[in-house]
Amino acid sequence: MILLINPKTSKPTEIQTEYFREPNLGILYLAAILDEHNYPVDILDLEQYYDFNEKELEQLILKNVRKYDIIGITSLTNTFYVAIKIVKLIKTAYPHKYIILGGPHVSFQYQEILNQYSFVDYICVGEAENSLLELLNVLSKKETNQIEKRGIENQLGKIRGIAFKNSKNNIIFTGFPQPVDVESIPLPARFLLPQENFHYRVANVIINRGCPNQCSFCSRQNLFKNIRIRSVKSIEAEIRDIISFQTYRYINFYDNININRRFFEQFCEMFTENEFQIPWGCELRVDSVTSNDADLLKKAGCKLIATGIESASLDVLRQNLKFQNPEKVKDGIAHIKDGGIPIQAYFVFGLPGETRLSVQETLEFIKSLPLTKEDTIDYFAATPYPGSHLWEEQEKYRIKIMETDFSKYDCRHLIFETIDLDIKTLHELYPSTKEIETYFK
Repeated sequence: MILLINPKTSKPTEIQTEYFREPNLGILYLAAILDEHNYPVDILDLEQYYDFNEKELEQLILKNVRKYDIIGITSLTNTFYVAIKIVKLIKTAYPHKYIILGGPHVSFQYQEILNQYSFVDYICVGEAENSLLELLNVLSKKETNQIEKRGIENQLGKIRGIAFKNSKNNIIFTGFPQPVDVESIPLPARFLLPQENFHYRVANVIINRGCPNQCSFCSRQNLFKNIRIRSVKSIEAEIRDIISFQTYRYINFYDNININRRFFEQFCEMFTENEFQIPWGCELRVDSVTSNDADLLKKAGCKLIATGIESASLDVLRQNLKFQNPEKVKDGIAHIKDGGIPIQAYFVFGLPGETRLSVQETLEFIKSLPLTKEDTIDYFAATPYPGSHLWEEQEKYRIKIMETDFSKYDCRHLIFETIDLDIKTLHELYPSTKEIETYFK
């Protein structure tokens, strides 16, 4: 039996039960795959126990893992230490259970992790829908003595997308897996989320994997090698599935729904034709939005647009491979606001190329936007996530990483300094970017 664990990462003060978000979709997709192939699988979502203290969480974990042979744990960069703590807890109590880690952080840090943490058995690298299933097939045969010991490592070596240490203590990485066919995988297994302490009101829906953009601070382009957009038919099926639970009050769609013009139009048409009653929001590139696009979004019932603007400095944008014109961004925002749709605008502080002048330029740009008190501004600290250009090409971008504590890689801490702004100056300028978040309130 397999248990998939989603670590608890939110603080009690950060929880808004009215809009409580469901967990990382990765484990819901993996659970669906395993269930489809008749593997007994359960989910332990520690976010559902947001009011538990550390001792209570440990007791909960130990109680739940007892009956499972294999434990899978997902991890983002800022939750990695939380995941490792869970691994240590489980391995200390049950040393013979298999521990498998997955998620974006471990996908790019597998070598360091396997060298440093001997109690991690396997790491699924990249998209794990196929590799996890194949790994479980091998481990199941191993436990039932269907494979000789010397043949186990040969079988493991044939699985694309895993990393582990062999009997000679050498790290074996079998390479990134082939891109998953997004039309062939089942819908996320929301039905497996425990009903105990069920607070979820917001469902997350992934409409694509991969991204045509190459933003320096994002690891998605390395995590998902090919761009794949789901069919509107499959997304419609997922919406109906979400509505059937009668617990969700809102849907968030990720990532940029207007990557493809035809898909965008079909997506909006789906909502107008079906008259779904559930409100929804999405992410998109605002620099290409026309007045007609805004009308389509409004008629489709869109309640919120989230968009990454990052900076008003063309030089900063170009250096970080974010190719958009701030003036077109302003036009797109105006169209959306004319349609009466609230906007959540994202900016990034401290990217390579950032100067005192570019910070001021961006602050003045924000003040010039046609936003109101119903809109939100989020100004994040630039963060070099493993797998991103900033992490992989530090010399090229001429940055110096000053903070190695991954728990602070949350876009709220200043992690590196640049050739233009040292860490002291960044700390001096950062408060002004947080102050602008309330400018329209």
